[in-house]
Amino acid sequence: MKKENDSFVVDTSKYDSIYNLLYDCIQKYGDMPAITDNYNKINLSYNELKTQIDYFASGLQSLGVKKGDYVGVFSENHGLWPIIDFGVLACGAVNVVRGSNAPIEELCYITVHADCRYVIMRDAKLLSDLKPHLKDLDYKFIVLMYGSSKGLEDIKTPVYSYDDIISRGKDHKFIPQNTDLNDEFTILYTSGTTGKPKGVVLTNRNYLYQIKYAHNAMRCKCGEKTLEILPIWHAYERIATYYFLSRGCHMYYTTIAGFKNDLAKYDIDIMMSVPRIWEAIREGIYKKMKQTSPFIYNIFDYAVKISIAYKTHKMYGERRITNKMSYHALSTCFHRIIRTFLKPIHFLSMHTIYKMVKKSAGLNFRVTISGGGALSMRDELFYDAIGIDVRIGYGLTETSPVITLRHVGDKNFLGSVGKPFGEMEIKVVNPQTNESCTPFKQGLVMTRGPQVMKGYLKDKKATDAVIDKNGWFNTGDLGWLTKDNNLVLVGRLKETIVLSSGENVEPQPIEEACLMSPYIEQIVLVGQDKSGIGALIVPSKEALEKCGIEMKNTVNYKDTEIDDSVLHELIRNEINQNIEKKPHLKPFEKIKQFVMLSTGFSVDNGLLSATAKIKRNKVFEKYSEAIEKMYTK
Repeated sequence: MKKENDSFVVDTSKYDSIYNLLYDCIQKYGDMPAITDNYNKINLSYNELKTQIDYFASGLQSLGVKKGDYVGVFSENHGLWPIIDFGVLACGAVNVVRGSNAPIEELCYITVHADCRYVIMRDAKLLSDLKPHLKDLDYKFIVLMYGSSKGLEDIKTPVYSYDDIISRGKDHKFIPQNTDLNDEFTILYTSGTTGKPKGVVLTNRNYLYQIKYAHNAMRCKCGEKTLEILPIWHAYERIATYYFLSRGCHMYYTTIAGFKNDLAKYDIDIMMSVPRIWEAIREGIYKKMKQTSPFIYNIFDYAVKISIAYKTHKMYGERRITNKMSYHALSTCFHRIIRTFLKPIHFLSMHTIYKMVKKSAGLNFRVTISGGGALSMRDELFYDAIGIDVRIGYGLTETSPVITLRHVGDKNFLGSVGKPFGEMEIKVVNPQTNESCTPFKQGLVMTRGPQVMKGYLKDKKATDAVIDKNGWFNTGDLGWLTKDNNLVLVGRLKETIVLSSGENVEPQPIEEACLMSPYIEQIVLVGQDKSGIGALIVPSKEALEKCGIEMKNTVNYKDTEIDDSVLHELIRNEINQNIEKKPHLKPFEKIKQFVMLSTGFSVDNGLLSATAKIKRNKVFEKYSEAIEKMYTK
């Protein structure tokens, strides 16, 4: 790719489908590397990617896939995924996507609900798991992304391999399909934590709008390297994949187990991420420092504290504090003076110990976007202090997905999720009266614009419940706007805890304050209809080591609860100290009791979503006895 193509920016107004836009982009980048997936032995240039898409689309069309058909695609991250995705879209069909590790019952429900007649799945293992249900599923054919159907010959539904489809495509003349901005192009199902999953219908218009403004926010250059770790079927990773391909980026696919090694190995320029990734990296950095030597660990820890103080005073001096309604001239001057005294130590640390740490951990990238959940202030301050540009975004599947983003190049307002993305509108309203709130006044976040979904599949009632007659979408999130229109989130409306006294408590800000403690790994507040706030807490390994506790010796309540007086006192002190630092906390918002858990919340045990959001309802259900015990002590 010649240098002039670095400035190539997509004019989305010329296109009526996401497929046509991306196909044109892919053709521009020729022999430049497009996809590297060493775990599945896939290395493709943009020319090779285009050829594979052409053959796969033709192969599907030869088997009868046509415009408007619904095609189930069930897989985790895989280098062939973009080919599968674009092959389906080329036929004018609609992708119905989900991860292959979703419960079998959920995959069956999705294909039946969406009337999928064709299914493309990761491998024969998933097909084997689905086998008992096939008699109730009206599939015309099944495609395996890799592997063969050996041992599954008794399945009556035709089963093809990826190579079979490619082979058929070589002998079929593809017939292009007419497309429209309002055509459905994908259906993403919600996690279904509060009932049956709902199918979010997204159109070409939704994603073309996102692509239109993505470059203004991220500024990717042709040939930059990215690392793909998030679930590729998720709305967040999906738009990232489309944007990276539109810019001629080199996409490296990784796994959870291989992530840290690949991050250092490939010298990544930009990456999409979720908060859990940054929590794990920070913990890993401190652990490695401690293993190196106590002396180096203490120097690093001291340097970070100084840098955080420097950056905090700098933000105040530049008037970049999200919860400040006004700034006193003398206070601003004071913060600027303190910043000047701290700057030399921060500057020295940036060019010595931080530089070494970032190189060792593979953190020398230009920028990363963190979304899919709230990044704790502890992590925001840490990464800002050591010079890693972590930008925060916010959105939902229903908004395809980005609503706000802290743009690359703009001043970073820590604690906010940025300004509205592109031309979309946001407002904060009183949940009871629907009247607009003034800046700094908390309320319900609403959004309107071309990013909002078409609706929920076959569910007009649910659609009408979240999109009003004027097109405003109810996000269900609580937050407030700063004077310069940065959005600050405080929690979910449905997560609000109502105590027996009638007082309302937003759990997220309190949980975030508690997570500032290095001894608290995870926390979920409880107390609905109770007399006070309680918490389920997963202590960190550091806390356990400090108290000399081995997990296997501490479990005594249905394999969940840790009962240790020393650890309990340590966690109690940490909660009190960190909550006291939080301004404007009301007496009824203080944590009165808590239970320590020996097992954390994870994707594997069903308590974390694919983007690392805690599924509160599932947590409450699993630990209902522990919660009741907490209030009967």
